[in-house]
Amino acid sequence: MFYEAGIYPDWWKLEPFKTDAAWANAVSAIERNDPHTRGIVVLGLDAPQDELAASFAMAAKQPLVKGFAVGRTIFGDAARAWMKGEMTDAEAVAQMAGRYRQLCETWELVRRGAQEDAA
Repeated sequence: MFYEAGIYPDWWKLEPFKTDAAWANAVSAIERNDPHTRGIVVLGLDAPQDELAASFAMAAKQPLVKGFAVGRTIFGDAARAWMKGEMTDAEAVAQMAGRYRQLCETWELVRRGAQEDAA
């Protein structure tokens, strides 16, 4: 375990867990071992947006989860198409901007819902 090795990250970047129990276990271990951590961000791991949205909904329930750090989910498809010459620069930029906007909107929606449920 990281904490047993003396490693105390400021931020945790965790995979998009598929169950509430997995999120609760991860958060519990972090809270138990490191009260000074800044929090957790959810990784994308090139997951499709609908899968990531479902993970966001579970993660947003956890107060330690502060947001997301996704890259390939945003740029993966656009980069592959652009490198094959199947997409222009402008199309690639538009697709990446749209995906990022959608993920931000999804996060805000599920986070707001989780906060309302907790109140």
